[in-house]
Amino acid sequence: MDIDTSSNQPSGLLDAIEHLEAVAFVPPKQRYTDASLLAKTIASNAYESGIPQPVLARLLKILTTKNNLDQGTVTTLIKNLYPEERIASKNVTQVVCCLGPSKNKPSPATQALLLRWLILAYDILEDRTHLAKLYAVLFNYLDMISLRKPLCHLLSLITRRKHVKPFRIQALMELIQTAGGEDRELISLLKIFKNYYPDIILGEFGGSRRNALFFKHLDPEWSSHAKMLQDQNMERAQAGQGSSFQVVPRGTVKRSRIEVVIPTLQTSRVSHKHTSLEELRDVGHFVDKLDKIELPNQIISTLGDAMAQKYLHLVQSELAHHRLNEWLRSFLEDKLETLREDEDDDPETLSYVFNFVVGYASYTKDLPSPMRSFLKSYLQIWNGKDNLDHVFRLLQYIPVESFGSLRSELLSPLESAVLDESLRSRTVLLGFYSALINQWGVKLRSQSDTREESVHLSQIIVHAELLASSILEFSVEDEDRKSKPATVSVLDFYRTLSEIFSHAPQDARFRLTLPHAQTVYTLAFTPSVAVISTLNSILAIYKSAFEASLNSQVLQAHNSPAYGTELVSRFNGYVMDMCNVLWRNRALNTEDPNALGCLVPAPTTTALTNYIKNLSEAARHYDRESAFHMNLTSIFSLSHHAAFCNLSAACFAELEEDQQVADHRPKLRKPVIQKVLLALEKDGGAKITWQEYRVHMLNWLDAIGCRGTGILMRSTMKALRKD
Repeated sequence: MDIDTSSNQPSGLLDAIEHLEAVAFVPPKQRYTDASLLAKTIASNAYESGIPQPVLARLLKILTTKNNLDQGTVTTLIKNLYPEERIASKNVTQVVCCLGPSKNKPSPATQALLLRWLILAYDILEDRTHLAKLYAVLFNYLDMISLRKPLCHLLSLITRRKHVKPFRIQALMELIQTAGGEDRELISLLKIFKNYYPDIILGEFGGSRRNALFFKHLDPEWSSHAKMLQDQNMERAQAGQGSSFQVVPRGTVKRSRIEVVIPTLQTSRVSHKHTSLEELRDVGHFVDKLDKIELPNQIISTLGDAMAQKYLHLVQSELAHHRLNEWLRSFLEDKLETLREDEDDDPETLSYVFNFVVGYASYTKDLPSPMRSFLKSYLQIWNGKDNLDHVFRLLQYIPVESFGSLRSELLSPLESAVLDESLRSRTVLLGFYSALINQWGVKLRSQSDTREESVHLSQIIVHAELLASSILEFSVEDEDRKSKPATVSVLDFYRTLSEIFSHAPQDARFRLTLPHAQTVYTLAFTPSVAVISTLNSILAIYKSAFEASLNSQVLQAHNSPAYGTELVSRFNGYVMDMCNVLWRNRALNTEDPNALGCLVPAPTTTALTNYIKNLSEAARHYDRESAFHMNLTSIFSLSHHAAFCNLSAACFAELEEDQQVADHRPKLRKPVIQKVLLALEKDGGAKITWQEYRVHMLNWLDAIGCRGTGILMRSTMKALRKD
């Protein structure tokens, strides 16, 4: 006789659970209700509105006990265990207690599915620390091959430093050794152990990174739907409570593993009458206990602690530095392999470690050897954008060495990765070279005299000067508003060089090199007071260094080779041209000794002269009274220069105010020249000579912060030296 089972099928979730409880432990042939249909009803209701906490506990009781449900039904139920609220700790314990080989426990396949559910529901547990209390139980089931993969994944989520014990490390290694080729998840768990204790030597157990398994999210869609159901439930709860105030935890907290890569400072074993770095109260306490401080458990943790860095730097412990380098080497080698295989799904970790190593290198002024080895390989596969600032800040601490080998090993790959068609790529690279040259200069001054290192410094300066010259070939339209302007980048670079060259008269290792003429004159004709003033200040420092070096007894005692006549003459040409342009009203002439005429070709000079002459005549034709005479030789002077003319007018207006020139008396309305000053004085206006005005203008520029022009003029023009 056929029995109509459809009439007995429940429609609600609670009714379906009650029916399932009744048939789950009954053999299939003795049932009058189809368990698979019950499972579908439960799954449908759970997917639509979630499972309340009491109902979830009843359902888990069925699933965590040996029953007579077929595996398909069990799978349907577990995959649809969408909790309506956060999962209670007792439910977690219920699942963990059902694990293991026993005839009274569910099948291994069911146990694996329940572990998978715990992994998916990890972020919505009521108390995620509860799983950590069951760590030992979970770890002991790793010998069950059927549970190994989900167990390793779950353990990777809950592992903390306190869980990493020697006996567990040994157990993992033994499991890996006996697992044959099926050891990827075990190796991954062991590597997580190594994150907490990098001193663990994997040896042959580590194998290749290809053998490791990266635990990824098992089912993002499931987690997203579970979160949506919980949000809906909380909204209903809030609506039912009206206006009463309630703090409801919303969303999930994403667990970041970045912070555990470099552990916090911790010292477990402290001998009698000794202290740990964590116990230090202040600098005084640090000094008192300096010789009685114990090293921390993980030496890498010192990277994140300023006091610990000071301690390592002062005691110079070979053991500590060896341990630090070993940790970095191990971490960076693993990271490099994942990058090469394009399997790095956690790029923030490398940035995090970079940040700490940058801080350490900036304190010690030295690049750890494992980091240099890593960068050598990293630059070959680098995209030139990720961690750009960190890479630059690390490479600036490269020790002084042969430019040829350094260029082939690091600098050429760096330039290939960074440089593109943009101006910004060149300015950031020049900024790096400025920092590197500055560091080399500091190191040379603090070390004994080594002429060979001087050659290396000069070579890298010459190389960087070519880059600086190329930057000025870009137009203003190419500049990125978010990056440093081209002229400022180049001037900052030469400011760094001028600081280094200021030591040249007393140190034979610093040999002056000259800026390219194109660089000097491009900056000289930039219509900016700040640019011209800075350029003149730099030239003044160069000039002082040249003069002092030529007469330095220190250099003579060291038999330092003298600077060639051609080099000195070329630099004097730069200075003379700047004086001719700004001070002497003899711009672009080549007749004066050493003058280069700003390298403007003679035909161009003639054409410009004729153009300005015609322009002046045309202006007088239209307005003879207001027009003023212009010529090429004075058009770049302090009173006519596009960058200085407004300042010149303001300076002269202030001078007229100081002389209390009344409003009815004539005042200057044209650019200042000698003839205009004579005419103004004759008509009853301000009384000042041409030379007095120019000196006053230099002093006025000094007062507003543009001191460079005055410094160069006073150090060059004999008439100003007397003043």
